Amino acid sequence: MFRYTFLGSAIAVALIAVPMSIHAQQMGAMSDSDYTAKIMAAAPASVVKGANIIRMNTNGSVRTLQTGANGFTCMMVDAGTPGCADRNAMAWMHSYVTHSAPPPGIGFMYMLGGDAGASNTDPYATTRTASNHWVTTGPHVMIVGPTAKTLGYPMTADPDPTKPYVMWADTPYAHAMIPVTVHP
Repeated sequence: MFRYTFLGSAIAVALIAVPMSIHAQQMGAMSDSDYTAKIMAAAPASVVKGANIIRMNTNGSVRTLQTGANGFTCMMVDAGTPGCADRNAMAWMHSYVTHSAPPPGIGFMYMLGGDAGASNTDPYATTRTASNHWVTTGPHVMIVGPTAKTLGYPMTADPDPTKPYVMWADTPYAHAMIPVTVHP
């Protein structure tokens, strides 16, 4: 069983960093204060202020910019998209990146800045194709873990991203995507 500690979080992020090395190079020119400001868009301010904020370096190592105590870790998760994940969601991300069985726990993630788009059927697709059912979702939260498939949300290949749906429904990494309205 994946036991969460902040070190565990760093290990999970280090594993996530491998496929994101190009992204880290693009973000490398951004100052730590600009990076942290961008992270603030990921979740409610009270969550980000109490969270670990980590940054992947261009060499794949992870640096802690802020140590928090609320159980969330915030970082850029793909193509400059900020996200904040709780302990269980970090464990779920670790399983996704390592192609291993997801943990049985339920996790929660904020992505209030929206996402850059992804295949809704192939968890490992990196670009849009004519057949991979690409979907871009605006501000949303995610519920990861086995409960996602039991929430009654559509599990179609081409969902309406303005309504809740299950992404990657036919894979072990199925998770609920729940659009939210962000109020300034």
